[in-house]
Amino acid sequence: MSKYMYEHTKMPPYLPMPRFLLNCLISNTAKMLYIRLLGKAQLSQKNHWLDGQGRVYFIYPIYQMATDMNKSATTIKDAMKELVKAQLLEKIPEGRGRPNRLYILFPDEEQRQKSAVGNPTEVGQKSVGNYGGNQSPNKYTSNNRNSYLRDYNYEEEESF
Repeated sequence: MSKYMYEHTKMPPYLPMPRFLLNCLISNTAKMLYIRLLGKAQLSQKNHWLDGQGRVYFIYPIYQMATDMNKSATTIKDAMKELVKAQLLEKIPEGRGRPNRLYILFPDEEQRQKSAVGNPTEVGQKSVGNYGGNQSPNKYTSNNRNSYLRDYNYEEEESF
């Protein structure tokens, strides 16, 4: 049963979502994975998991990520590739059969500005455009000016 939030309502456990993720051109799965990884990194920070250079690292096997996010291992691997390409994650191999050391990365201000402007052909985005040739048939458009889809009249109380 759901309950309303009141002034002194105790918040349920949650994971932080950095605002820069809203403008990142990565898939939603990669964004959710980053949020989970950030939570793991915070736990490692509290437990003083530091490498020789003082950087916080964590270990999170792919099969465990897949289980925790209810996704396949392939989906998790693809999302991790997106995060590495977007420079939000660094993986350091620990050897054959051992999980990688993972480092969460934060974009600098210049990278945040670039992601806010955006590039429509980045990973997780679909490119839209007609580069010559015929358009593919579409049941919603018609060359007929009397098309019922274009000339539909509706009243104020009626929904489209």
